[in-house]
Amino acid sequence: MAKRLQCIVTGKEYVFADSYYDKKVQKAGDEESLINSYISKEAKKLLRLGNSVKKVREILDMGVNLPEPDLEIINQLVFKNKFNDFTDYTSLTSITHNQTDEEVKLFINKII
Repeated sequence: MAKRLQCIVTGKEYVFADSYYDKKVQKAGDEESLINSYISKEAKKLLRLGNSVKKVREILDMGVNLPEPDLEIINQLVFKNKFNDFTDYTSLTSITHNQTDEEVKLFINKII
């Protein structure tokens, strides 16, 4: 019998074959963890592109009355090890330039 999961971002329900669902449960650790942390592929893709949960719901035309998911869970699931908190940017300071060209300043001042 097929199993159902609801995306914590969009609220949309998905139906999975038992074997696939069991693999998801095994990866999540237990069924309760999977239910509380499932994010659909569509939602993950949009979140990785930098969209907020609210924007993802708007893009996918989902209800706005859904409860707000835990952002820590979303960051952990969507970005996993994509960002290293221990990146040392000090070596970049010698090659970055903190001044802007005069032409750019004039252009920005004209726009403002």
